[in-house]
Amino acid sequence: MDPANLKKLNAARRERRAAILLTEMESGRDRVVGEQDAVAGALGEITAAAFRSGKSGIHAVDGREYFLNVHVPAPRIAAIGAVHITQALAGIAAIAGYDLRVIDPRTAFATPERFAGIDLAAEWPQDELARRPLDAFTALVAVTHGRRSTRLSPHRGAQDRLLLCRRTG
Repeated sequence: MDPANLKKLNAARRERRAAILLTEMESGRDRVVGEQDAVAGALGEITAAAFRSGKSGIHAVDGREYFLNVHVPAPRIAAIGAVHITQALAGIAAIAGYDLRVIDPRTAFATPERFAGIDLAAEWPQDELARRPLDAFTALVAVTHGRRSTRLSPHRGAQDRLLLCRRTG
């Protein structure tokens, strides 16, 4: 692998952006492709499908073989409301491989004792999401009885593929 491409992949990882290391098998030449980068023709269609699926693989295009090594950020959940449902969600998220961030301004609820090992933010959701925006690999779950969560714009700073779970309560 070209060391410059390794730097690009590491930068994409730090910034939670998806990237593909596209290698032409015969020559060994490789390049990093981001989701917003244009790739022409059939290879472009295969690259777009690989971004959607997150799966790496070898593909033949116009008599050449390419290996697409797909790098996508780890999935996350941002949960608004440090309530009992969120405590159960913490266990489910861990089993499913999701990192969880719990956002609740109520310091009596958002405590390390109730959410051991979980990323806690004792802030108002709009302030925390402005400081640490959502991305296309983050699900937003609002588990609160308050109506304030319905006024929260989950798309601020997020891409079109944000997964939104409606509020409960």
